[in-house]
Amino acid sequence: MKKVLITLLMGVLIFGFIPRIDAETGVRYPTFTTSDGRLVRTQTAYVPTVSLTSIHGIEIGEPADIHITQNNVMYLAANLNNVSRIIIYDLNDGSVRTLGEDLLVNATGVFATSEGIIYVADRGGNIAYKLNPEGDILETYTRPNSPLFGAEEFQPRKIIADARGNVYILNLGIRGLAQFSNSGEFLGYFGANTITPTLRTILQFTFFTEEQRARLFNLQPPEISNMAIDERGLIHTVSLGVENFGVKRLNISGGNLLPPMFNAENLVDVFVGPIGNIYVLTRSGRIYEYDREGNLLFLFGNQDVSNQISGLFNAPAGLAVDQGFNLYVIDRASQELTVFNPTEFAMNVHRALNLYQEGNYIDSLGPWQDVLRMNDFFDLAHRGFGNAYFSLSNYQGALEEFRIANDRLGYSEAFWEVRNAWLLEYGAVFIGLLFGLLVILVINMKLHFLRYVIDPIKKGIRWVRKKVKVIDDMLYLFKYLRNPADASYEIKRKERISAISVTLLLAIFFGLYVYHIYGTSFLFNERRLEEINLLEELATIILPIILWVIANFLIGSIREGEGRLKDVYITTIYSLSPYFLSLPVLTIISQGMTLNELFIYQFIQFIAVLVTGVYFFFMVKETHFYSVKETVQSIGISAFTMVMMLLGVFIVFILFNEIFTLGRDVVLEVYYRVFNR
Repeated sequence: MKKVLITLLMGVLIFGFIPRIDAETGVRYPTFTTSDGRLVRTQTAYVPTVSLTSIHGIEIGEPADIHITQNNVMYLAANLNNVSRIIIYDLNDGSVRTLGEDLLVNATGVFATSEGIIYVADRGGNIAYKLNPEGDILETYTRPNSPLFGAEEFQPRKIIADARGNVYILNLGIRGLAQFSNSGEFLGYFGANTITPTLRTILQFTFFTEEQRARLFNLQPPEISNMAIDERGLIHTVSLGVENFGVKRLNISGGNLLPPMFNAENLVDVFVGPIGNIYVLTRSGRIYEYDREGNLLFLFGNQDVSNQISGLFNAPAGLAVDQGFNLYVIDRASQELTVFNPTEFAMNVHRALNLYQEGNYIDSLGPWQDVLRMNDFFDLAHRGFGNAYFSLSNYQGALEEFRIANDRLGYSEAFWEVRNAWLLEYGAVFIGLLFGLLVILVINMKLHFLRYVIDPIKKGIRWVRKKVKVIDDMLYLFKYLRNPADASYEIKRKERISAISVTLLLAIFFGLYVYHIYGTSFLFNERRLEEINLLEELATIILPIILWVIANFLIGSIREGEGRLKDVYITTIYSLSPYFLSLPVLTIISQGMTLNELFIYQFIQFIAVLVTGVYFFFMVKETHFYSVKETVQSIGISAFTMVMMLLGVFIVFILFNEIFTLGRDVVLEVYYRVFNR
């Protein structure tokens, strides 16, 4: 009992968690899926049922690699007492045998076809083999003499083969997969990772000398750690030290077909299951299951430093999946083969997913309903419902399901149909109204009868502006937009606008900003509304404006600018108006647009930012009466000053925090010494 408590305490100190026991299944690890782009807890998907150190009397030893064929035959490369061999276990009839004891030195990779042809990567012997079912050598793969291979040694770690008999060997994963023909001829490297340049490396490469670059830029791409092939012949790879793109599905030219995926950096193995699901294993013992398109279905497992908890791993080396979705994971440290069985929840997901991926959306409704009854937050189920409703022409229902699933592409397609139906129903009325308005305008050009409506409105506005100065100041914005030079002159020389009025205008702008956040269509709004904090949004708008006004006024004072602090404040708010005034326009038009019209939305955004930039430039120029060159310099120095001000505030905050911590510690120390003697 004491040892168990010590083990749990060490787990808390080192890893920050105590393995929890699921009340339903008894497993000691949580299972996660994704909902709205975030990890959420879900029902247990896989349950460990047995951990084997031997298979029907044949001791496993230290396992190195595992593969299961489509006809449910397991091939296990393992070493026992310095003897390397391949254990072949037929999951259908339970028969087991071994081969390769007299041939292999240190087998680290194994692959087999449904016909029983076996491929073995023997790293210890610097050779790879193609064997028949009895273990006789059909072909050998040794170090090529081709200059394309490079100078490194030939130490094959993993091996796979496609339907044409082409063989792919993972030798040094930095260069990719060494590809051999069916006859053993080296064809070149395939699927190598690339180095993604960063701003830092670009600057260093630009400004460093050749000698410095030679020392610094001895960079290598991320290393491929393992590979697998699916029933379509597409190769999948996993790499070390790569996030998002750590899992790749390669096309014939070596390009990646998968989108960015939720995964870890320490991936050690990959296997493609019976319906194209991708299973990935990490060094830390976590197991990821994705669908064919790279959507995360389940994440479970963890590391077990005690070697005592079933379903957790110490040094996981490989995984494979049989045709019944049973999962097999090997661990070098414990020298065990752990078998996981899918739960009812996981099988419901697989059944629904199989129909869904085949395009049988309507037939998948039943299984998806079973999934949602167990977990209503399963995004893929809602996407399946959306596609099923779309197939049934229930576009309104599809909209709701795609919205829950955060599927913008599906939502756009469903909204296209909803919009078409609306246009067919109300399009004639809408066109009639437009035509009637056009007729009225044409008649008014001759009779001018609209002046009897417009003139009283203008008089009313003039009366209100004369009586209420705040409204007059805010409506002065439109004169500023027409002629910023004259307006800036009146603001400076005649004190045309009060600071209170422009502050109220800024409050209105913030209201338009909030309306844009909450009112923009789902298709064009990437924000999570439930996570929005209005105080943070207020600081996002107000803080940069305050910093700019102070910085630009100070720089203007030093560089002989004419603008006072009040002038800079007022003209800054007015110059930002094109951007804020565009927000309600974007919000309103987003309600009737699909992703096909995204370019219109982005074009309006671009024009608004561009016009705002132009007004901002002329604001600085006219407020301080600068030349063009002086204006550019003032804007640049003011921006730098803003950064320095933020940095200064941050440093002061840290110092005060340290002083507070020190004072608290001193007070507590005195208290304990005085009152706890």
